[in-house]
Amino acid sequence: MVEVADWAHWRKCLNKLIFISVIALVHIYSAIALAKPLLSQDNATTTKARLEMKSRWLTHTDGSLVKDPQTSGLIFRNGFLLSIGDGSAAKDKQLKLLPIDRTNQQLQEKLIPIVQSDAVKQSCFVDYLDHGPDLEALAQDPADPNVVIIATEDFYELRLSEDCFKRYGQTGSTAYPSLLLRVAIGEHQAVITHVKAVQFPTEYRLGNYPNDGVEGLTFGSGRKLYIGVEKDLNNRPRIFETTISHDFWDSPAMAVVKDSELVLPPFKDNKNHPINGLTYIPTSDSDGFVIAAARNDNQLWILDTTKQKAPLVIELDFLAEARSEACPHWQKMDNYSIEGIVVVENTLWLINDPWKAAYKKNAICPEMLETYVQMTPLLSRLNIEQAWLQR
Repeated sequence: MVEVADWAHWRKCLNKLIFISVIALVHIYSAIALAKPLLSQDNATTTKARLEMKSRWLTHTDGSLVKDPQTSGLIFRNGFLLSIGDGSAAKDKQLKLLPIDRTNQQLQEKLIPIVQSDAVKQSCFVDYLDHGPDLEALAQDPADPNVVIIATEDFYELRLSEDCFKRYGQTGSTAYPSLLLRVAIGEHQAVITHVKAVQFPTEYRLGNYPNDGVEGLTFGSGRKLYIGVEKDLNNRPRIFETTISHDFWDSPAMAVVKDSELVLPPFKDNKNHPINGLTYIPTSDSDGFVIAAARNDNQLWILDTTKQKAPLVIELDFLAEARSEACPHWQKMDNYSIEGIVVVENTLWLINDPWKAAYKKNAICPEMLETYVQMTPLLSRLNIEQAWLQR
C-alpha cells in the first residue's frame, strides 16, 4: 500500500513537470509569434509589372556629356549624390569622388581627389593603392558626415610581401585581400586614413574571384555594415556583415565578417546573379530593409532584416533619353548595369557603370552610337512604395 507521503511527493513532482512544460511552450509560442521566421528560402514575391526607369545622361554643368567616369557606388552627402571614379576611369576623374546634382543630373566642377595618409603609405597595401585600385562600393558613416567607407576588388597583378601575407593572407576568398578604406573628406581632398583587410571564413566557400568580389556596402542599425559580394563557388550572391565599432580601425587585425543570413530570392539556374549595390531603409531603431541591386537581372531585391517577410523582387526596364531628334525620345536599353543605389527621402536613386563590352549594343538608333561610345553613365530614380516595406 502506497503511503500518503509518497502520493504527496509524486503529486508535487507532477505539478513541477507540468509547470516547466507550460513555461517551455509559452517561450516557444512567443518566439514564433514575435520572430515569424521564414521557414524556407524558396519564397519570394515579384511585382506584377516591370517598372519603366526613364534615365537621364550624366552631364557637365555646360551640358556636355561626362566621358568614362566608371562610376562606382552611390551615397547622398551635403545635398549632393556622391559616386566614385575608380582606377579605370578617364584620367581626369580617376580616383576621385564625384558630386552630382540630382535635380539636373550634372556632375559638379569641383571633384574631390582621393589620396593616402602617411600612415597608409607605410602599410602592406600601398603598392595596390598606388597601382590604381578598383574602388567598387561606397557607404556613408552614419556617425560622421565627413567619413565614408570604400571597398576594393580586382587583384590580378599584385601579391602581398611574405611578411604581409603572414598577417593578411588568410582571406577566405581572393589571393589578395579585399580592403575596406576609411576615407575622411575635407574641403580639397579625401584622405584614406585607415585600411582593413577583410577575412571571409572558409566555410562560406567564396572562391578566388578577383573581379566578382565586394560590390555593395551600406550601414544598417547599430553600426552594422552590410557587404554585398557578387558570387560564391555556387555562383550565388552573398551578403555579409560586420560591426564598425569605435575601435574597429585601431586594430591591425583583419575584419572578420559573417553571413548576414538575409533571405535572398531563390535561384533556379546556375547563372550569375551578382549584387552591385546596397542601400538601407530603417523602419525602427533596430531593423529595416536592405535593398540590393541585381545588375544582370535588372532587379531590386527588398530584403527584411527581421526575416519575417519574404524577399520582394522588383523588375525594371531601363529607358535612355535620346540626344538626337532622329531617335525616339525614350529607348529601351539592352544593358544598363546598375552600379550604385541610395535612398534620399522617399526616392531611390540609381546610377550605372557602363560596361565597355556591351554598352554600344544599346544604340538601337544609329544616331545614339556616339553617346554610348563615350561611356557616359545614366541617372535613374524610383519612388519608394510603402507597401514594399510592410511586414
